[in-house]
Amino acid sequence: MRKDIAVIFDFNGTCIFDGKYHNAAWKAYCEELTMQKLSEADVDAFIVGHTAKEILEHFVGYELSDSMVQQFSEEKERIYRNLIAKENLELAPGLETFLNFLLLAGIPRAIASVADLANMNMYFERYNLERWFKWENVVIGAGNIPLKPHPDLYLAAIDKLGVAAENCLVFEDSLSGVEAAYVAGVSHIIAVIGDSWRTELEKKPGVYSMIHDFTELNPENFA
Repeated sequence: MRKDIAVIFDFNGTCIFDGKYHNAAWKAYCEELTMQKLSEADVDAFIVGHTAKEILEHFVGYELSDSMVQQFSEEKERIYRNLIAKENLELAPGLETFLNFLLLAGIPRAIASVADLANMNMYFERYNLERWFKWENVVIGAGNIPLKPHPDLYLAAIDKLGVAAENCLVFEDSLSGVEAAYVAGVSHIIAVIGDSWRTELEKKPGVYSMIHDFTELNPENFA
């Protein structure tokens, strides 16, 4: 594998296939807010694919400030973490093998995720991510950094790795994430669709390959 490249991973939906747990947490929390049961049709229409602000404002029925969105979202994330703790959710198939390959090859690695600090701390503890990632090379959705599709998360990760954007390989599962990486200057993006089945990602600028999970990767292709 080339020694002048670096690999950046999105996390949720890419490194772990946890979409159903986020949806379940939103469903449970919105039921608490509204004191009404939500149907699967409600989840599909008003939760799946929507931002936290969109979800919350729909169910509470009025506009929320950013601080209120953050406060409500933290409650939803607490429910999400409890759900994850009850399940034996593993890393995406083939990811551990691929990360070991990158480690042995000496390829720099980073995470660029919209996850908050509490969630990322949980992921590091649950999956022993320190085996492959230095904490200083993890960029998360904390503080005032603009989230995807803004390029800032990826720009920060690229800067931490000290590699030119054109020499970075990104793994992403979302439309906003792909856009963020591309605007940051990354033109080698692999779409991971095992959790989302967003086949339309293959046509997005910067995406040159699409995989369901990491078992489909052949290290020889990265030489």
